[in-house]
Amino acid sequence: MFYLVIVALVGTYLRLLFVYPIDLFIFENILHSHSHTAMLGWIYNALFLAMLYFYLPEKIDPAKYSLLFWLTQISIIGMLITFSWQGYASLSIAFSTMHIFCSYAFIIFFLSDTRKFDQNSLSIKFITAGLFFLFLSSLGPWALVLVIMKGLAGTDLYSQVIYFYLHFQYNGWFIFSLIGLWLGFFEKRGAVFNPKHSAIAFNALFYSIIGTYALSLLGFRIPVFVWVIAFISASAQLFGLRFLYTLLFQNEAKIFSGLPRLAQLLFRLCFFALLLKVIFQFLSVLPAVGSVAYMNRDVAIGFIHLVMLGVVTIGLLGWYSGNGLINANNILVKTGALLLIAGLVFNEVILFYPALVTWFRVSPVMDSAYILFILSVTMLFGAILISIANLGKRKL
Repeated sequence: MFYLVIVALVGTYLRLLFVYPIDLFIFENILHSHSHTAMLGWIYNALFLAMLYFYLPEKIDPAKYSLLFWLTQISIIGMLITFSWQGYASLSIAFSTMHIFCSYAFIIFFLSDTRKFDQNSLSIKFITAGLFFLFLSSLGPWALVLVIMKGLAGTDLYSQVIYFYLHFQYNGWFIFSLIGLWLGFFEKRGAVFNPKHSAIAFNALFYSIIGTYALSLLGFRIPVFVWVIAFISASAQLFGLRFLYTLLFQNEAKIFSGLPRLAQLLFRLCFFALLLKVIFQFLSVLPAVGSVAYMNRDVAIGFIHLVMLGVVTIGLLGWYSGNGLINANNILVKTGALLLIAGLVFNEVILFYPALVTWFRVSPVMDSAYILFILSVTMLFGAILISIANLGKRKL
């Protein structure tokens, strides 16, 4: 939760710069610090702890995971400071590399400790797939080193390698692990998943994630077959999500019975955001839609925030609330969550609005920079309230 507050604070500072420029830090450096802390500080840690808590509460060697946890924190704090200070340079790259090796250790430790689990469990399948995508995404930074050594920094290949890393981080590692955690939570509450529908949902989503990397390439000059792969993969992803919906909501009354209303709301919002994300990806295959997404910075940022905040952050807060690790009945938590949700919803509306301006020639929003700053402050206060309410919790 500390990292969530830091991410919101840095994000608010970035929005302030569009309203009141401050000559204190280089904008790009702070942006790198913001994104790395969001992905590797808040989300990575939240998944790390949730997976250990849920799958290995009494079967782990606490010493190795504790050491790994604190080494990971050193790398994250190092990135937060060095990226803000110097951007991409020797120290920030060193801390980033340290985090990659920590993630490799986590993958090895976790898979080793869960090898005796039922590998046919749908939850375990999604978690394992998430760890696979975590490893796959890590190949991006290594490839980036080779690209830079070849003198190709700033080229299309350079950007494509970065998109490779980002795609398999948030579409693969983040979302698959989150789905796995929710499925495990539902299994624990008595859900029984149809084997046929489970296989269809998993296979369609798994292979479509590999193929939808092609969506990241549509903004470049590409052969026709890449567009075909993107279209087929985006369609398969939508198809797989339809079966995932059936699995998750077929026992809705039973699963949600006794669950705090806030946890229920957060889960439903998480899935709705996931549905929007998949629909937007499918629509981006259309040239008229995709060109706006790739050329308009606000729309691209809106999509990233839809995934990082709408799907992953809301989903994680819902999972922690459902497991009693966040007190969903606490007034501060309720207020903070509502502020976070309200800020996110209106933030997405403002960020995606330029697409409507382009397509339908409607009037642009005036003073959007001020509005986005106010919404960032709203989400920051939401994160602070949730964090304050959980300062005394030590269950993990």
